[in-house]
Amino acid sequence: MTLPIRVVLFSEVNSKLGAPFLDMLHGHPLVDLVAVVTSPVGRLCDYFTADAEQVDLEQRGNALGVPVLRPHKVNAPEFVQQIKDLEPDYLIVGNFQRILKDDLLATPKVTSVNFHPSALPRYAGLAPFYWMVRNGETDGAVTAIEIAPGIDTGAILTQHRTPLTGRETALELRTIQERANVLMLLDLIPQLVTGSYRRIPQDHSERTYFSRPTEDDYRLDFAHSAHKVACHIRAGYRSPGAFTDAPGGDRVTILSADDTAPAGVPLEPPGTVRHLPHGLFVACRDGWLRLLTVELADNEVPAQAHPTLADGTVLAATVLQLA
Repeated sequence: MTLPIRVVLFSEVNSKLGAPFLDMLHGHPLVDLVAVVTSPVGRLCDYFTADAEQVDLEQRGNALGVPVLRPHKVNAPEFVQQIKDLEPDYLIVGNFQRILKDDLLATPKVTSVNFHPSALPRYAGLAPFYWMVRNGETDGAVTAIEIAPGIDTGAILTQHRTPLTGRETALELRTIQERANVLMLLDLIPQLVTGSYRRIPQDHSERTYFSRPTEDDYRLDFAHSAHKVACHIRAGYRSPGAFTDAPGGDRVTILSADDTAPAGVPLEPPGTVRHLPHGLFVACRDGWLRLLTVELADNEVPAQAHPTLADGTVLAATVLQLA
């Protein structure tokens, strides 16, 4: 293969993964980054809209002198021809939330590679960081796969493990995955240049798939175990945040909690709030959960400051008691 390899990067315009991918591919001596394909004007990836620090791939690409393409329809024949005319060796996809169809995938001379934030074949689909935290995972990874028909089904080219504590928030896990994916791209580039990577078929008997969380997925239910509720709260942090309903229908968004149980305090019905000398607690199915911070007027504040969380308030607990 003629050096350097010609690459087209696909990523969302405000992606915290796409930004370092753009910088690395542009600056790498073995890569000629011939274009960046990003979101249509006016469209943002909601993973990042609440972040304090924002990125703009179009602005970044323009500053580096890399052509930036923002098609309305990425699989339209005229756009596919535009990519084909660039004569790429590889399409590199990192956090691009539209499906590339066969005609577009046929444009690179070698293949197309997608960087996915999970240990495929587990946690295929959207927002794996949310579902992994909600499920209390301690065994994480990021995976580079060859793009194939279906969602996250292609052969594995490489995979980097990311051991977890099981106490990360979704935001913390997303950041861990972004950094791991950048390092994985750095390791993979020489293999793309030489074609020395191996294709390892996924074992689809081990596949799990998750879709984008809906609003109802962020709704808390204190009839679950304290551990499960704590994981649910960490998965929601910080935007939009896991929430519950107080009497009267007021929404309370809980941002952090821990399962430090108060000693000698009898357990009450799930959802019961108690102000104790060592904190504010809510009863779950099997124990007390200490509420640490909540959302109030768009700020993260101590849970005791929320006017709805009065002593004796009963929050939603609707599921059947679990064995």
